[in-house]
Amino acid sequence: MNINRAFLVLSIFFLLTGFDSMAQDQRKTLENQKNEILKKIQETERILSQTSSKKNSSIGRLRALNEQIQTRSSLISAIKGEVNLLDSEISENLSIIQAMENDLTQLKKEYAEMIYTTQKTSKGFNEMTFLFASSTFNQLFMRMKYIKQYSEARKKQAEQIQIVQSSIGLQIAEIEDQRKSKQSLLNDELTESNKLEELRGDQKDLITKLTQDEQRIKKELEEQRKAEKQLSERIEAIIEEERKAALLGSVDMTKLTEAFAKEKGKLPWPVEEGFISSKFGQHRHPTIKTITINNLGVDIQTSENAAVKAVFPGKVSQVLSIPGLGNSVLVQHGEYFTVYSKLKTVVVKKGDQVQIGQTLGQVLTDKDNISQVKFRVHDPKGTVNPETWLQKRSK
Repeated sequence: MNINRAFLVLSIFFLLTGFDSMAQDQRKTLENQKNEILKKIQETERILSQTSSKKNSSIGRLRALNEQIQTRSSLISAIKGEVNLLDSEISENLSIIQAMENDLTQLKKEYAEMIYTTQKTSKGFNEMTFLFASSTFNQLFMRMKYIKQYSEARKKQAEQIQIVQSSIGLQIAEIEDQRKSKQSLLNDELTESNKLEELRGDQKDLITKLTQDEQRIKKELEEQRKAEKQLSERIEAIIEEERKAALLGSVDMTKLTEAFAKEKGKLPWPVEEGFISSKFGQHRHPTIKTITINNLGVDIQTSENAAVKAVFPGKVSQVLSIPGLGNSVLVQHGEYFTVYSKLKTVVVKKGDQVQIGQTLGQVLTDKDNISQVKFRVHDPKGTVNPETWLQKRSK
């Protein structure tokens, strides 16, 4: 009779429920990640829908398609992660069930042997006679103890059998739930894979059309370069004037400069939703590989009429208007400056003190129906990558 075996298996079971709790935490993390990606997909779907409402062939639409493809690929990866976790949990639960069923078989065998022994020894056996036949008080005590222990052992064995049977039932039910969840996830994965293939088809068709329209794109790029060069020259002149004025006025900008510097990687985005459609620095054009783009900021594609907001407290140094880039707002934060371009309207003026999250204006929507804000960050030495200053967003 091996009562300790039952306790050992049950101890293992309860230990594994601790592992199950860890798995639930992992599952929760994956679900949160998936929900963030789904939110991102909804954002890019709205932006993509806007780009197709007037003109189907544009770089902005291609970038929105690229973002949608990348985000949906991330969603499929997240779903696969959930499926793999469920596979692991199902396998673990099957192992638990196998171990518990083996122990249940042994418990039943031991219990049957106990019943058989009891029935065999109880024939003609009288407990009172057995007790009073003791030759000494110590022997009487030991016989009483034996009868009690044997009775308790049988009772415990029966209880352990019921506990193990119940636990097996719970594990089986959990596996069924896990298998249903897995099938649902696999269905989601198939749906997303089909959507992804459709998007890649649209992407391929759009690239073909844009490649055939190379002359128009080159002309637009040249116009954009001239506008951005003009904007950069104006910005540099304004920054230089601000720094000279600060020196002449003996203005101490140390506190604000240090405060801004501490926010690297923590700044809110200038628009509530959207994605970086053109990164900082030099990179090849998405359809004309012989052309290199040098971006002094980041372009954030967003929804029509989106509010453009200040990312940090500061003073409005200047409001500019450049043909092809709409309006621009330059905000000073000590020795740092942020620039918000491609605005159709501006609700602040030079000299205004603005707070974090305060609306500066509305994003401009161009002739291709693309709503996009250009965001720059200038440190004491020049332009820097704004993406490293902004909070990370899920992909």
